[in-house]
Amino acid sequence: MADGDGPGGSFGDFDARLRRAREADPKGQRTAPEDQPQRLNWGSGLQIGIELLAGVLGGLLLGYALDRWLGMKPLFMIVFFFLGSAAGMLNAYRSLRRMQDGKKF
Repeated sequence: MADGDGPGGSFGDFDARLRRAREADPKGQRTAPEDQPQRLNWGSGLQIGIELLAGVLGGLLLGYALDRWLGMKPLFMIVFFFLGSAAGMLNAYRSLRRMQDGKKF
């Protein structure tokens, strides 16, 4: 192993294969056909779902904490649930608009 030989061959073989691959595609990027629509990736969908959930849970937790601190049981939890839901939907809407415009996150 000290001389660079491994189970797949020597480092020289690897360098030669890497050089041939880079010469085949000089930009180092694969280009997609123009007629295929751009698909969403899992990360974007997950981010939007987390933004919705974070808004709702954040509003509920803040409302619960205020209700416990001030002794007013359901009032602040209900109010902050709706505020958190609205904030989560607004953030998700903004993210979807950025995706529709083709901008990165």
